[in-house]
Amino acid sequence: MICFLLPPACCTADELAVSQARQKGPRCRLGEGAKRSPLTLDRLPQDVLHQILALLPMEDAARTACVSRELSQSWRYYPELEFSAKTLALGEEHTSIQGQMATDIIKRIDDVLRNRAGVWVKRLKFELLFFQKVPFHCVNHWLDAATPRIEELTLKVPQDDKTKYTFPCELFSDENGFSIQSLCLSICAFHPVQGSCSFGSLKRVNFSWVRITTKESMLFLSNSLALEHLELSYCHEIACLRIPCTLQLFNYLWVRRCSMLQAIESDAPNLSSFHYEGPLIRFSFGHALQLKDINISIYPWFDLFLYARLELLRVAPNLETLFLMSADEIDGLYGTILIPPDEKFLHLKYLELTIVGPRTERYHFKFSSLVTFLDASPMLETFILHVEESAVAKTHLSIDPSKITVFRRHCHQNIKHVKITGFCPIQELVELIFCILENAVLLQCLTLDYRIHDFGKVLVARIAQDTGTRDYQEWWNNYGGMGALKEHHVSLVQQRI
Repeated sequence: MICFLLPPACCTADELAVSQARQKGPRCRLGEGAKRSPLTLDRLPQDVLHQILALLPMEDAARTACVSRELSQSWRYYPELEFSAKTLALGEEHTSIQGQMATDIIKRIDDVLRNRAGVWVKRLKFELLFFQKVPFHCVNHWLDAATPRIEELTLKVPQDDKTKYTFPCELFSDENGFSIQSLCLSICAFHPVQGSCSFGSLKRVNFSWVRITTKESMLFLSNSLALEHLELSYCHEIACLRIPCTLQLFNYLWVRRCSMLQAIESDAPNLSSFHYEGPLIRFSFGHALQLKDINISIYPWFDLFLYARLELLRVAPNLETLFLMSADEIDGLYGTILIPPDEKFLHLKYLELTIVGPRTERYHFKFSSLVTFLDASPMLETFILHVEESAVAKTHLSIDPSKITVFRRHCHQNIKHVKITGFCPIQELVELIFCILENAVLLQCLTLDYRIHDFGKVLVARIAQDTGTRDYQEWWNNYGGMGALKEHHVSLVQQRI
């Protein structure tokens, strides 16, 4: 107990001084026989224990519940439920479970939900991929029992070629639709009908292998006015993804390998981050002045970097971070296209490019063409290039200093960090590095790594074997790329001194 001693409401200055002096005097002491009683768990209100346990991660909360009977009772009110191979103590060998073992697991889930009847569940996860087949009526029963006032729901059911599970959208037709904030679905159908569901508080959506049509996606998004984050992967029935302008809080879009998708149209005014993986399609972002982060992986495609120079400037004029990955990138395949010199990424600070292939000797990427990309980014601070070109003719690996192209003077005045992985002494790649060394006056770090980015040694060996080339370590040692760079760097330093 905390006791505050206050002076009388009305007193003179002398009386106030006396009162303060008394407060500074010796405090009352407990009697010699009196002892301060310890604070024990059984003296805390049960709702306080519930709140303490709810703040812990699930594993820590489960361990804590074993400490005492009071905490064990609070475990029943823990606001998170997860049914997965891990929480059900199933080993890695337990896959495609069926028969009596599947029946026993279903009974265990039934018992848990029955014991928690009437208890609020905030986060619910059903990761049931370990089943060979799960009765869909059981899944619906579990959802119906646990979804009242739920905020986060994850549902992953096993693939069944004969019957397709359809998510029961009608569960969110009343107050449930106003409470749920995160929805993650995998391997199911999602068919919302006008008036059958409402997602007024939904902020985050992650659909993977979900069967939903273009029309249904438009209906779903138009009823999710609080949506901020959307991820779609392998949703093959969407032909056009439209984000309405009514989604004022929407800021993140991630789309991956939706094979039927032909266009992405977003009118959301506050979209700030866009990630895409798949074939090149039509992008339209309206007046997305907040779009500052773009990550695009296109394959197969030619001239992706040229496309980025031409199109991304128009759809994202305030871009700050850009990642591009292209497979079989061939610069200039369709001829030379002149870009107006005044079209620049005026706010771009981070640029990361990945070039995979081509796997033929006929074509190879002209790395020197990236100089124009750097010229169009006057505020660029970090430049990263991943070279994963597995078929480089051996004749390209011999560097003749007398034939190195000298580019006109540029002023990359803000570049501070440059990194190239998968580096091999291709003459045009060395020319690009020379250009950076000569023009990046504030350069702090240059990293050249012969290892292929995100590829293990086994895969590097396979690429070398398939194409008849040696690994990048041997390229570097045998063709003296480091020596050429050292010689150029020493002469450059002497000139600046």
